[in-house]
Amino acid sequence: MATIISVALTLFLVIEACNNNGSTSSVTGADSNIKEPAKIVDSVYSGCYSQIINRDSSSMQIVQKANMVNGSVTYNLFQKDRNDGELQGEISGDIIRGWYLFKSEGILSVREVAWKVNGNDLWPASGEMIQNNDTMRFAKPRQLQFDNTRPFKKVPCII
Repeated sequence: MATIISVALTLFLVIEACNNNGSTSSVTGADSNIKEPAKIVDSVYSGCYSQIINRDSSSMQIVQKANMVNGSVTYNLFQKDRNDGELQGEISGDIIRGWYLFKSEGILSVREVAWKVNGNDLWPASGEMIQNNDTMRFAKPRQLQFDNTRPFKKVPCII
């Protein structure tokens, strides 16, 4: 339980920091007293991704800042409960690895996730998982398999 609280608090602080960056840039000219929010520069991995396989669909929207990523993820698998949650992760080389905090059937859970970046595709990781209370993690993180047949493809973000 302490793990979920720690992850949830960290995730909340990261999201809050992203939403309250407080930086502004001045506008010149007649309306020089007007301030505009600074624009966030799109990074390599920032954006929206979608995976559609038969009747299953998954999507994510992530923001990269330096070697960190965070965002939202949704899995809508046929004949299973949809789950929506938040991703908090880190980039190391061509691997995005992190924690997915989500709610499904009214239960809050945490699952370790990873993707290998290949161009505009994110190949999801699979491997043996072990459970500790409400948290699922990779049993052998160095032996992950990345599925290039079921990639998340980068797509335009729709508001």
